[in-house]
Amino acid sequence: MELPSADFDGAWKYALDHYVAPLLELLFPEVWRTVDWRQPVIFRDTELQQLDPDVNRGKHRIDKLVQVQALDGTPRTIFMHLEVQSQRDPTFAERMFCYHAQIFVRERHPVISLAVLSDDQPGWHPRSFGYAEAGCVVRLDFPTVKLLELDLAMLEASRNPIAMVILIHRDAQATRGQPEERLRRKLARFRSFFRYGYGAADMRRLYRILDQLLRLDPSMHATVRATMRLIEQEETQMDTFVTSIEELAFAEGLEQGIEQGIEQGRHQTLQEVVLRQLARQCGSLSEQVQHQLLALSPAHLLELSETLLDFTSLDDLQAWLVRTCASV
Repeated sequence: MELPSADFDGAWKYALDHYVAPLLELLFPEVWRTVDWRQPVIFRDTELQQLDPDVNRGKHRIDKLVQVQALDGTPRTIFMHLEVQSQRDPTFAERMFCYHAQIFVRERHPVISLAVLSDDQPGWHPRSFGYAEAGCVVRLDFPTVKLLELDLAMLEASRNPIAMVILIHRDAQATRGQPEERLRRKLARFRSFFRYGYGAADMRRLYRILDQLLRLDPSMHATVRATMRLIEQEETQMDTFVTSIEELAFAEGLEQGIEQGIEQGRHQTLQEVVLRQLARQCGSLSEQVQHQLLALSPAHLLELSETLLDFTSLDDLQAWLVRTCASV
């Protein structure tokens, strides 16, 4: 099964639209501490595009120009040029230099240039550009962070939403060509949204990024959505938060109905998708096995929907059923 390509550009553009301050706090803490976050943050992306609208403005790079106030007791404006580069580019450092110079010439305020390297090339670390001629020396050194080199344990422990974006980004890189593993990680990340205690707005944003980066074959969408609905119910124990999963249901023309109808519908949907996935994973299911599966509780069906990705034969399913029935 061929997986759709991850939308790295779209995901990071959306992330920067909402999480500039959290990104700086996590990846560039020294820069974050220089900014007075009580003052308005002004996005100047239109001006950035006008500086050089035609050169190298294709895919694989997302940038932001942000105007902030310094936190040093004096009213002082700083411009930050932040770029996310998802592919190796031999002209990258030169481009950072050119933008830095052009922003300063246009604005006449200090400029901070920052680079987030989101590519998968371990040896690529552009950090400076300059030249010297006849005693004249010009050079720009700019801070960079390589996402590939960040400590996973640190990211997993962080509650910063950008840490979760980076984890999802790393998952997308690690699961190219592996649909079952991508599905497993997508469900695990979705579950972690609840356990990390994100608010409703962050959860909706992170779900959108999750869907952009961990893209799956359309044939798997029903399984994913049904499982996510049950994960939400299991983690929250109440319907106080309407996730993007429910919004998707509205978009598809599904009606919520009364509470009992919703629960029955979710259970039936999960039964159907689990049976379909098992048939694809293990082959034809006997009538007896189907009856056993239909008798499972929603919690056991949810567990099976994640476990079945490791099954290679009907024997694996039978062994799981024996263990599950014995524990009831």
